Amino acid sequence: MSADSRVVLTAVAARVIDRLPELSARIDELIVAHEGAYQSGGAVPLTVLTRSVDANMHSILEALAGAARPEDDELACARTTGRHRAQQGVPLESVLRAYRLATQVILHAMMAEVRGRPYDELEAFLDVTTAVTEVVDRHSQAVVDGYRRTEAELRHRDAQRQQAMFDALLEGRGSDSQTAAEALDALGLPATGRYAVVVAAFDVAAQHTFSAARDALAAYGFTAAWRSRSDREIGLVSLADGPLSRLLSTLRRTPLGRVGVSDAFDGVRDVPDAHRWAELAARTIPPGEAEVASIAERLPEALLAASPALAERLARDTLGGVLDVAPEERDLLLHTLAEWFDHGRSAARAALVLYCHRNTVVNRLHRIEHLSGGSLDDHRFLLHCYLSLLTLRPPRPSAAG
Repeated sequence: MSADSRVVLTAVAARVIDRLPELSARIDELIVAHEGAYQSGGAVPLTVLTRSVDANMHSILEALAGAARPEDDELACARTTGRHRAQQGVPLESVLRAYRLATQVILHAMMAEVRGRPYDELEAFLDVTTAVTEVVDRHSQAVVDGYRRTEAELRHRDAQRQQAMFDALLEGRGSDSQTAAEALDALGLPATGRYAVVVAAFDVAAQHTFSAARDALAAYGFTAAWRSRSDREIGLVSLADGPLSRLLSTLRRTPLGRVGVSDAFDGVRDVPDAHRWAELAARTIPPGEAEVASIAERLPEALLAASPALAERLARDTLGGVLDVAPEERDLLLHTLAEWFDHGRSAARAALVLYCHRNTVVNRLHRIEHLSGGSLDDHRFLLHCYLSLLTLRPPRPSAAG
C-alpha cells in the first residue's frame, strides 16, 4: 500500500470513529430488525448487543486507523463476541450476518467521508479497499474461532455430563425418580417406554469398530445413548412401542462383531441388571466372530460365561479323557457328540450330516463313554456333556475329516 493510501485510510477511519455512537445505534436497529436472536425476548439483550457493537466496531476502526497493537489484542474483542454468542446459543450463521450488517454500515460511512473530496484522495481510498476487506475478514474469522472453540468446550461439557448420567444409571441410581428424569433428559431418551441395553465388543482381529452397532441403530430410527468403555461400547436403546425382536433383527442385518442384548425392561432402575445380562450375552460369542446374542436365547451359555473357571473345570472333569487324545481324534469325537445333541440324540440323523454310517456314530459315542468313564444313558452325565460342549465350543471339521 502506498503512503498516500495509508494516509487517506487513517484519516477516514479516525473521522468515522468520532461518529461511532450514531453509527452503533443504526447498526443496533438493523441487527434487531433482521436477526431474531437479537430481537426482544431473544438470546441477546439489547444492552449486551449495544456494548458488543461499540467494542467490535471501535476495534475494527482502530485497526484501519493504523493503531499499532499486537494481533491478539486487536482480535480479542471479536473472539470474545464469538465466545459469548456460542454460550448464548445463537447460531453462528446469525452471528456472522449481524457482523456483516455492522461492517457494511461502517464501510458506507467511510465512503461517505471521502465522497466529494478531490479525485486523487478518492482514488487513494479505493486503492486500500483490499486492506479494509482484509481487516474485516480477520475480525470475522476471530469471531468464528471464538465461537468454534466455545462450541467445542460446551460439547465436551455436555458429553461429560451425559457420561456421568449414564454411569449413574449403570451404578443403579436410576431407582431415584429425580436422578432417572435428569439422566433421561441429559441422554436425550424418552421419559416413558421400554428400553434394552446393547453391549458391542470391539475385536481388533475382526476389524470391527465401536460405531458399527451405533450406526446401524441410528440408520433405522432407534433413539439411543452410548457409553464407551475400554474394549466395548454400551448402548441404552429406546424401544418405544416396538418389540425387542425389531432391535435384534436390525442389529443382525449386518455383521457387527460381538454384540450382546439384554431383555426389554420398563424403567431405568433396571439398567444395572440389563447391562450385566447384555455383557454376559456378548461373552457367549467366541472372540473374532460376528454375531448378535440375546440373553434370552443364551441362558445356558450365559450361565457358563458367568463363571468361566467353574465351566472349564466341569468340561475337564466330564470329558477329561476325550480331551487328552490326539487333537484330530479329539475334534472328531467332540464334533460327533455336538451333532448328536443337535439332532435330538439320534445317531441316524447325526450320521446324515456327518456323512457316515449310523454305526460309526454309535462307535464314536461308545469311545467317548470309554474315555470319559460316563454313560450317555445317565441324564446327569448328558447334562454335563452338553454344558461342556458349550464351554469348549469344539471346531467343526470337514466331512472328509
